[in-house]
Amino acid sequence: MATQEQQGWYRLATRVLDRVPTSGSGDVSEATVALRDAAPVISLGAMTSSGIGSAEWNDGLDKLSLACADAGAETGIAMFTGG
Repeated sequence: MATQEQQGWYRLATRVLDRVPTSGSGDVSEATVALRDAAPVISLGAMTSSGIGSAEWNDGLDKLSLACADAGAETGIAMFTGG
């Protein structure tokens, strides 16, 4: 996958993540907000790079995975394109 396409998917992911409802309290909610902070929403048409893949993002994913496991839920990452 070309970098431009990858970054486009990442920008879309920031908009999707921004719409995930959170309660405002609890470990899962706090970890989700931390991911939003690591990769803030990028508006449609903007060409800004996301924070996805950064050390802050990866740390946030680890915290979300642990918080979900503690809550009895699994997390997963699905890759659907590329090679």
